Amino acid sequence: MIERLHLSTLLLVAAVVWGVLLLLQGVAVQLSWLRPISVVTGILLLGLAVFDLYLWKLPILQSWFVKRPFIAGTWQAELKSNWVNPAAGTTIAPVTGFMVIRQTFSRLSLRLITSESQSELLGAEILRADDGTYRLMGVYRSEPKLSVRDRSPIHYGGLVLQVIGSPAIGLEGHYWTDRSTAGEIALSKRRKKLASDMASAAGMYR
Repeated sequence: MIERLHLSTLLLVAAVVWGVLLLLQGVAVQLSWLRPISVVTGILLLGLAVFDLYLWKLPILQSWFVKRPFIAGTWQAELKSNWVNPAAGTTIAPVTGFMVIRQTFSRLSLRLITSESQSELLGAEILRADDGTYRLMGVYRSEPKLSVRDRSPIHYGGLVLQVIGSPAIGLEGHYWTDRSTAGEIALSKRRKKLASDMASAAGMYR
């Protein structure tokens, strides 16, 4: 979200440009007109904060004023990896976990929780295609539990997810890692509450 310094600067520049135009039209401009600028800045910042946290999610503003899908919540996640066990030559079964998404209009964070690891998104962006659909793209860091790091070390990766439905009812796409593995990921059955760990997330789906 825009900071107070930046907003104050924009308002001051706008006021100066407005004043110059008024002078060119022969209007007597007074410096005292700038006195309320700090109050105006505070009111605008408060309005922006309320919009950033709450108002942008209102259905009446979606699609025409706000071009950003609301996907916050705890999602049930299923991951299918192409990793092959070198000893047995077999693939692994799909992994079930939970994706916790925190979102405001200006910020987005994702955390994937499974029984063996937690993965945090380091950077992400939601892109809107020409046909009005949305994709979430990001880079993440995965931290497996200490007990499994002998076979699953800390690693980095990327993902691309297509937002399904409007309002969103799911996300589907694929991921890849710097361990030369890749796979598919699907999110469904969203819950509004934000889980903090595996136990609290699983409790939402009992």
